[in-house]
Amino acid sequence: LPISCQDIKNMQPSSPTGYYHVNSRIIYCNMDELCGIEGGWTRLAYLDMSDSTMSCPSGFRLYETGGVRACGRPFGGPSCASIIFPSNGISYSKVCGRVVG
Repeated sequence: LPISCQDIKNMQPSSPTGYYHVNSRIIYCNMDELCGIEGGWTRLAYLDMSDSTMSCPSGFRLYETGGVRACGRPFGGPSCASIIFPSNGISYSKVCGRVVG
């Protein structure tokens, strides 16, 4: 039985992106390339900033311009900002972020 999105991708390379039952959990697997690395990614967090009820994680600032909402580091802050998302017991070896929209 697969224990990760990567296992699913390795066993069935043409598996589509979507929700899978892994280790008694329903998880979202991105089977497309991200950050220049082949698919098999497990989504740990998701922010849909087109939803006006969503807010930015602690330590990030909301930027709005022309109807577009995005989270980013505070203006004049450090060049890098970090956030801890709960992994719910899922182990991982790489982290990749993607902004869409």
